[in-house]
Amino acid sequence: MYKIPQEKIDEVRSSINVVHYISQFVNLKKEGRNFKGLCPFHQEKTPSFVVSPEKQFYHCFGCGQGGNLYTFIMEYEKLSFIDAVTRAAEFAGITLPKAEVKDDQEVSHTQKLHEINETACYFFEKQLFKESNKKQLDYFLNRKLSHHTIKSFRLGYAADSFDLLLNHFKVKNSDLKLAEELGLIQKKQSGTDYYDKFRHRMIFPFFNLSGKIIGFGGRKLKEEQQPKYLNSPESIIYKKGQTLYGLSHAIQTIREDDFIVLVEGYFDLLRLVDAGLTNVVASSGTALTEQQAKLMSRFSKNVFIAYDGDGAGIKAAIRNAQIIENQELNAFIVPMPEGEDPDTFVLKYGIKDFRSLLDQRVLPIQFQLDSYAKKNPNPTMEQKDAFISEVLNELVEFKSTIKTGLYIHHLADKMQMNESMLISEMNRLRRKHIRFQQNRDNKQTTILETEPEKSSIRRGAYKAEEGILEILLNADNELQNFVIANTGNDLFENSDYKGLFEVILDELEESGEISIHGLYANPELNDNQHKILARLTIETFEKDIKYAQDCIFQLKKWSLEKSARDISQHIKAEEASPEAAMHYTVELNRVRKKIARLEREHQESKIRKFD
Repeated sequence: MYKIPQEKIDEVRSSINVVHYISQFVNLKKEGRNFKGLCPFHQEKTPSFVVSPEKQFYHCFGCGQGGNLYTFIMEYEKLSFIDAVTRAAEFAGITLPKAEVKDDQEVSHTQKLHEINETACYFFEKQLFKESNKKQLDYFLNRKLSHHTIKSFRLGYAADSFDLLLNHFKVKNSDLKLAEELGLIQKKQSGTDYYDKFRHRMIFPFFNLSGKIIGFGGRKLKEEQQPKYLNSPESIIYKKGQTLYGLSHAIQTIREDDFIVLVEGYFDLLRLVDAGLTNVVASSGTALTEQQAKLMSRFSKNVFIAYDGDGAGIKAAIRNAQIIENQELNAFIVPMPEGEDPDTFVLKYGIKDFRSLLDQRVLPIQFQLDSYAKKNPNPTMEQKDAFISEVLNELVEFKSTIKTGLYIHHLADKMQMNESMLISEMNRLRRKHIRFQQNRDNKQTTILETEPEKSSIRRGAYKAEEGILEILLNADNELQNFVIANTGNDLFENSDYKGLFEVILDELEESGEISIHGLYANPELNDNQHKILARLTIETFEKDIKYAQDCIFQLKKWSLEKSARDISQHIKAEEASPEAAMHYTVELNRVRKKIARLEREHQESKIRKFD
């Protein structure tokens, strides 16, 4: 397969002004710092298509389409990414290299990267078992992990030092530029020396299928550290969206048992392996990619999803089950009790009870129906209609007609609906979906495509989240640092905004600055996040400390108000138990005092500004 070197891709993009390229197809007129014209992706009479020469991005405020130079070429000229780069190179008069053949030099480069990672891994392991770092070893031991599991997965510790690993590399005569490429060290802004990237973090090495170290994940040990997990940047040996934590250790058992247990985090996996269940892999978060699903399909067709029993875990399990099933795998969801994850469950009840949970696994549609019934014991007609529409719209994307028919049967039975009516509605949605795919530039279907994003970002809480992202993307370092110091991902409710926030923090942690085009190329972002990023990059105005304080205040206030509402529900549920109701009442008063204090402090900060 022909592959264009990344540096050439960047060279082509940076050599072309996106305004000049798009002007071939759209009549653009200057308006302030940007250019504006009629959108080429949907029919409109009033121009809403904006192109930024400063940011080299475009965005339509009518239909939501947006992106960079390559996105425009791919969407407008209906080309693949490689063809889009080729078309842009022709426009710029740049000659692309011929198809690459992996030569000895490239193989040697890959080998050197593995060797540097191995050097770092061995160093982190030794640090963990030092007598002076007993507290860090106890971090794993206190979580009831055995020495065998710790050593088998080569867990380690990165000391709270700026040069300990760096000096080790120097002693070993390691290539520091390659170590920087792997994200293990970072060049100082002033001077030519480097500093350690992983500092005071517990280390989880990532392995490829042959057992070689390809990257690391580092969990923070101090509350003020950001991000919570610092991962190696992508490199020619590490692609996050194509890697599953623990797979190299699990392959043999997966083949023997013919099923995979998919969990979210490192400790979920380590707990199960430590307890004797070894056919486990972790997606390292809730976002599963198609490439990860395809990777699992190489070893088994059966995937048991054992995610957290909270709301986010339930949603992620349902979403990822669809990704898995669209790769022609058999997905099942394990009904994890509310408030539990595989780690805590096994610690409390043991591996035997967890295996019983695996035996209770259900089809994704059954899990979705059960979750809905639990959440809505007496649903209204509107709630039932909304749920049925949601499920049918998900089934439209299914590739397997057999599973689609099976799921419609389950849906009809549970919701007490006529099955033929559901099939008729399903066929109508499918025809609509096909028309949409065939006519992407039709106004109505394009608006339908982007409506979820448009409706969500205009709600109050999401506007504050959006404001935080705008500051991180466009403000100066001082304002960025103020926001980072006063917010966290726990304040975000919109999953797309939360994901962008985490990716932006990773970028700032790794390079000290934001590269919009680098963020846009991040494989962790979904289509909706790409659109949000393009819009926030173009839709900018001057942000000051007051704007940042207002956004932070709103997020913290909404978070506390949500807690107050949840506690109020507990009080109602515990009316029969005066003791329990009293406990929740005390907690509710505590939260309300926090809200009052937050409002008072915010008001005082405003008054000080006008003194």
